[in-house]
Amino acid sequence: MGAGIAGAALAAALAGQGLSVALLERRTGPLDTARGDHIQPALLPVLKRWGVLDSMLAEGAEWRQGTRWFDREGQHIVTVPAIQTTDLPNGFLFLNHERIGNVLLQRAVQGGSHYFPELERWHLERRDNCWRLLMAKAGSRQILDCTLLIGADGTASRVRTELGLGLERHSYKHPIAILYGRQRHGTGPRTLDVHLTRDRILSLIPRTGGLTKIGFPVDHSELAQWRDQPAATLARQLEAWCPGLEFEQLEFGSIYPPLSQRTSAYNGPGQALLIGDASHAMHPARSMGMNTCFRIADQLAGQLAGVDSGFSDRDIAPLIADFETETQRTLTPLLAENHAAGLQMDTLSGNGFPALVDQLRAAAGNEQVSQAMATKASGWPL
Repeated sequence: MGAGIAGAALAAALAGQGLSVALLERRTGPLDTARGDHIQPALLPVLKRWGVLDSMLAEGAEWRQGTRWFDREGQHIVTVPAIQTTDLPNGFLFLNHERIGNVLLQRAVQGGSHYFPELERWHLERRDNCWRLLMAKAGSRQILDCTLLIGADGTASRVRTELGLGLERHSYKHPIAILYGRQRHGTGPRTLDVHLTRDRILSLIPRTGGLTKIGFPVDHSELAQWRDQPAATLARQLEAWCPGLEFEQLEFGSIYPPLSQRTSAYNGPGQALLIGDASHAMHPARSMGMNTCFRIADQLAGQLAGVDSGFSDRDIAPLIADFETETQRTLTPLLAENHAAGLQMDTLSGNGFPALVDQLRAAAGNEQVSQAMATKASGWPL
């Protein structure tokens, strides 16, 4: 249920394994362009194994080299480089979010997945030995039976509601504003630039074609200001926060409330589970959500490797139990790290973030620490 990044990634990972996979989607428009679009080096071999890496490159994916940090005066503090190892590509791959989704979906369909887009309604029932989905679209109805139900339908997951699963959720105080622009001095290797301004953390995230996505927390009272002001006013505000930052093109993108949430495992009759944002939504502070989704999809596909089509609940029950155990082991430290970063970013009164600046300056003078940061940012080891 859900053919966004999570659902399409899992279906792409399962392509060629001989299983009958159905992707059901209610969305009628493209994926949200404000979502994650940078892929950690550690995940690139996974995407190659799925058969989608070359397609992403053909779609215009580009490379970036590490992350640069700047203080409130606009002075460079440290550059955390891309990991340097013979085991991984020496850089992060980035591609617009909707294009990543399209590549994954195309691979899923090419691999034999049955795709049911733009559903108007669906209803879930539990039968003696299967899940039954009743779907409606354009006046027609269709019935689909399946043994394993996977909810990949986002933070407000209806599958979670239908199954009655518990949810732990933290709503951060400040929504995130997203702008899109082109920097005036945008030549040279691309990097992710993080500015620790006097009040808030502002991230400049490379987009394909030389563009930049700008993300930062805002107060609810500022929402209309960011939506309605002309580009020149927006640019002046960004330049006031980040000395030396200039844009020749800038426009408002969107504003959304970040969440951190975790869904309980399903313990009812039959086999069902949640993945992606439906399972473990994250704050965007560390750009970990999509990459974590890829990790989990690959783990699940690995658990199902060798399972024959026509499997029963009994056949896969121990595999799903092992997957849930391994997922918890994977997610627990990632969610804790991400939540800490989200809380750090969730402020409009950081006063220049002196403690963080001191840590970054110490890293700048210690190659071992800098390399450790690079390794962690790469997502290595899986």
